[in-house]
Amino acid sequence: MCNSSWEIPVAVVHDDGDGTRTGAGDLLIGVKWRFLNNEQSKFQLGVYPQLLLPTGDRARGLGEGRSAFVFPVVAQKNWGKWTVYGNVGFWWQTAKETRNYIYAGAVLEREINERLTLGAELFGNSPKESNGRSDVAFNIGGSLKLKEHINLLFTGGRDIVGDTHAMAYVGLQFLTK
Repeated sequence: MCNSSWEIPVAVVHDDGDGTRTGAGDLLIGVKWRFLNNEQSKFQLGVYPQLLLPTGDRARGLGEGRSAFVFPVVAQKNWGKWTVYGNVGFWWQTAKETRNYIYAGAVLEREINERLTLGAELFGNSPKESNGRSDVAFNIGGSLKLKEHINLLFTGGRDIVGDTHAMAYVGLQFLTK
């Protein structure tokens, strides 16, 4: 099964000692391909290549400033109203001051009702910039189904290793099948 996704975010970034900035973030376009879908065990495996388009203001910390590509492998297991999934991927950066990096993450979600899902995420990555540090962070957030193929995504979190900044994300996700 294949579906595409367009994510249009509003980014909110707060750096300790640097204040809070809010504005349009980078547009993310992706195609998810599930190549294993075991109905009996409720286990799924797939890939989710994505293209990041630099629509956010890099000078204000709201975007990358250049396009980038991500290629993750995604695994998911469902049981009842609970879902756990994880991904490992590679970001190919095109900006000169950045470097390619590897990332990994895990999410635990619970369906609250037919429209609302809430969850918590722990993720990390290798250094994104020359002389940078690896990061580990957490988010708490969810997804609110607005229409059949439109979701409102929202999350907030903080680094626990690496740069010390809080982050928030609100975006619309458009899905196709």
